[in-house]
Amino acid sequence: MSATASPLPDTTASPTRSVDAPKTGVAQEPGYLFGPWTDFFCLGGATLLIIPWFALLPGDWKQYADVLVITTAIAHFINNPHFAHSYHLFYRDFTRRGFAAEYPREWRIRYLIAGIAVPLALIGFFLWCLLTKNARALGYSVNLMFFTVGWHYVKQGYGMLMLDSVLKRRFFTETEKKILLWNAYVVWFLSWLLGNAIAYKADYWGIAYYTFATPAPILTALEIIAGLSSAAVLAMLGLKWRTTRALPPINGLVGYTVALYLWLLYRDPVLTLIFPALHSIQYMVVVWRYELNYQQAQTGGTRHPARFGLRMVLFYAIALGLGYLGFWMGPKWLATAAPSLIAGVGDYAFLLAAWIFINVHHYFLDSVVWRKGNPETGRYLFR
Repeated sequence: MSATASPLPDTTASPTRSVDAPKTGVAQEPGYLFGPWTDFFCLGGATLLIIPWFALLPGDWKQYADVLVITTAIAHFINNPHFAHSYHLFYRDFTRRGFAAEYPREWRIRYLIAGIAVPLALIGFFLWCLLTKNARALGYSVNLMFFTVGWHYVKQGYGMLMLDSVLKRRFFTETEKKILLWNAYVVWFLSWLLGNAIAYKADYWGIAYYTFATPAPILTALEIIAGLSSAAVLAMLGLKWRTTRALPPINGLVGYTVALYLWLLYRDPVLTLIFPALHSIQYMVVVWRYELNYQQAQTGGTRHPARFGLRMVLFYAIALGLGYLGFWMGPKWLATAAPSLIAGVGDYAFLLAAWIFINVHHYFLDSVVWRKGNPETGRYLFR
């Protein structure tokens, strides 16, 4: 993603066994989404390799402009499709999920809020900014995007640990989950305050956005709290191992750790452009397992490898097209079709609005799709 947003919340519901293992070359191994090494690298292990490798690169290679070109190219194939996948999964069969009486009322409400109310509210806000030429309000929404991005990073990292615990059948108690989750919240809020430690005005697609100065005592206090909450996680894991003599789900723990402490707190200006792609890969490995099991269910478990592969290629191609449409082609067309709306605000106002819209809305979509108790998540995410 370009700046990402939205969680993979607690998925500790017992997996539904109604979907048979796919009878193709992408069968789900017991205890893994795809396999031990694939899960390790995709859930977060790649970050542990990229950081030291990046540190050894020649200094002249790490020119900001060069990396920006490379990461923009990567965004077309990884970051943007990861956003589009969430739209595809959410709005597929939306009529049934949002309106059919057969779907639980609680979940119909969730789907309607995230699928209709939230995008209408966001569109209304951006139209108000453009019609009133309020570039300052538009700029503040950039900071809001970064706020939700960090929230999404830690919730997804926590979700990966919960997901892996279900796959490995090594469950956490409710108290242990609260320690992990609240530590994630504290680290996320600390990372956002660090980004606002000094009040300044910056530029995002030609439009100024603003941060605020966090008082030093507040920042120090939150750093201490983050240290204590991290220590509580370590103590909890140590006590759990002492009691059970079983290792925690390692791949999920790696995903949780890199999401909190590296993607949010490691402040290298170039690596912060690379981390969103790693976050997107972490997300996509889950989505692709979900979709593989979903497609397997649609075919009734019959053996059609070519047709099965074509469905997955189409799934990715749709995401690739939607990503390009949402992040680039759509805003460009709007700027041509309605130039009066962006006059006096900025030539790239539609581009900025589209990026913020997708990042923020993505969070709400995922908070429904991957929420614990979703009637379809357990059915298709686990065999």
